[in-house]
Amino acid sequence: MHHANLSRSPAPTPVIHPWDYVAMRRRAAGLSVGQVAQALGGRAYERHLRLLETTGMRISIVADLNVAMPFSDDVYRQLADLPPHQHPRLCQRCGWDERTEVPDCADGFTSWSRDDTTICTRCERQAAA
Repeated sequence: MHHANLSRSPAPTPVIHPWDYVAMRRRAAGLSVGQVAQALGGRAYERHLRLLETTGMRISIVADLNVAMPFSDDVYRQLADLPPHQHPRLCQRCGWDERTEVPDCADGFTSWSRDDTTICTRCERQAAA
């Protein structure tokens, strides 16, 4: 009987789609769609925000979402326009990227977790709390 070598390689990192990214960043900021719309100028933005979070939608962003929450238009465009192997590295829980400065709920800015390289230090601290 022949046994195949079943060495385990790390699981592939799940793809974060542009609609996932918008929702992840909004939830990480602790905001509802309505609250983001209000910060952007009112209820007229709600429909657009809901479209941005709809599975399969890749649309132009008409508002500066960074006004309401930590968000990168560049990251959104990369997720929408590039193949997954060219996507930026993002926290698998909140969508944070290393070029976005966000307080990490402690004494500094968010960085990558040393224990779980798929998440940021902010998510790591929140999970531990």
